[in-house]
Amino acid sequence: MARANKTIISIAVPVLKLIVGSSLFYFLISKVGGRLIIDNISGLNPLAFTAAIGLYLLGAVFSTLRWKLLIPSSIRTGRLFSMYMIGSFFNTYMPGMIGGDAVKAFYLSRELKGFCSDGNGKNIFRTTPPLPVAIGSIFMDRYIGLSALLVIAMLAIPFGISYLKNASKDLPILWVIPTAVMIFAGTSVIIFKFRLGQRLDFLSNTYHYFQEYAYQKRILLGALLYSVLVQFLGILAVYVLGKGLLLPVSFLSLLIFLPIIVLFSMIPLSISGIGLREGAFVFLLGTIGIPPAAAISLSLVWFLSVFVAGIWGLVEYLRFKSMLGREEK
Repeated sequence: MARANKTIISIAVPVLKLIVGSSLFYFLISKVGGRLIIDNISGLNPLAFTAAIGLYLLGAVFSTLRWKLLIPSSIRTGRLFSMYMIGSFFNTYMPGMIGGDAVKAFYLSRELKGFCSDGNGKNIFRTTPPLPVAIGSIFMDRYIGLSALLVIAMLAIPFGISYLKNASKDLPILWVIPTAVMIFAGTSVIIFKFRLGQRLDFLSNTYHYFQEYAYQKRILLGALLYSVLVQFLGILAVYVLGKGLLLPVSFLSLLIFLPIIVLFSMIPLSISGIGLREGAFVFLLGTIGIPPAAAISLSLVWFLSVFVAGIWGLVEYLRFKSMLGREEK
């Protein structure tokens, strides 16, 4: 009975998210007009779209280098890049069905197990199984990435306070980033200081991974710097796409607004932030004079650039799966 309920929930939650996201998206499109959005997108400069894909892939390379710092073994960067792109593919093409992070954890734990059995692993492998190490590294990779986004947003606020004040006339947008920082800090204390759930063996092993890296200041700083670079590349990609659509958006305005848009997209009400992301684009860019149709168009071409870049992950998945099959034989 419990298993049946778990299965129902695992199906119902993604379906509910899809319904919510699709409804929000349909509401926005119906208000703006689909034909106007299509016309805007069709006028996109192909070079801008290609550049955005290239910036995403470059960001994926730096993300892989960041992840490599958080893994206690000398796995080749190219192999980690394959895993990273595979995870991106599953996150983009099959959200809510098979989590990209779960796929990355599965492949990485297999890889770490091989290093452990060959005696190539570092000291952490003596007491911590490969799967908690894999999941811990992926969590830290995400955690540091979000930290960098919040750092960038906080540093940019003094320079773009006018954008936030203008946007706060209808909603308290000015307080979104500071509130997110406080929630993030409080959650960090609960996770790392009070070690929530540490009595469970699996979580205990994961906390041991965190403890191993807690005092590795040089590694953590390097990971943070990589994260800042990745976030800047993402913002730059949206800026390039905006120019490709001939929109009067400044880099500073995107530096202020994109972290807020990303935070809204992370609210677990829809799959991949569909509807939430477009609504945030419409509201925030509308405060600097960007029409709703143009704002939605920018949001869609940004998502489309990531979608197209994700095809690389499919190629890596097929190649990686074949390579693992040969190794098992």
